Amino acid sequence: MAKKSYNYFEQFEKQMTMCEKAAEQLVAMLADYTDIHNKAEEIHDTEHKADEHLHELMQELNRSFVTPIDREDIVQLANALDDITDAIEDVANLFDVMSIERVKPEAKEMSQLILESSIALSALVSEFHLFKSSKNLNDLIIKVNEVETKGDELHRSVTKEMFKNEKDAIELMKWKQIFDTMEETLDIFEDVADMIDGLVIKNS
Repeated sequence: MAKKSYNYFEQFEKQMTMCEKAAEQLVAMLADYTDIHNKAEEIHDTEHKADEHLHELMQELNRSFVTPIDREDIVQLANALDDITDAIEDVANLFDVMSIERVKPEAKEMSQLILESSIALSALVSEFHLFKSSKNLNDLIIKVNEVETKGDELHRSVTKEMFKNEKDAIELMKWKQIFDTMEETLDIFEDVADMIDGLVIKNS
């Protein structure tokens, strides 16, 4: 009986499942802002499972002779998907290590955008295996880019407000790093969506 070929596209979807879970955990952490260290550790556990999916894919790639798209493109996309979960973990860790006592409403709003991006990118990744025939890929890419634009606008607004009104330099430093990291996380979502767009063009 022939060995079933490895499905790289399914493995990308598994990576996005972990990304989406981490985003959900971040939203929940900021909505119920208690026991932050343990909640950050739970996000770390999710990130660790995402690493396991990445390692499985890389091990299979080392054994494979035939792949559905170029090997270097598989590596680039798999690493980029892993970067998102890493970035969400980084956000959660900042709230813990900086001993943030109260959450700004804009941080909750930004976490919702991170979750919205993860849902949109999950849909895009799930559709990616149909890149030769799908009519939905372009709309899904646009959706990720639209959420990132909302994040940019919120980031500029809250940064301006903080520099205008925050008198405590340490609090300003803490929150600037948090919002910068959240905005950078949204940038990674957009980068991955654009990467998939390029792969569709390359392989169609």
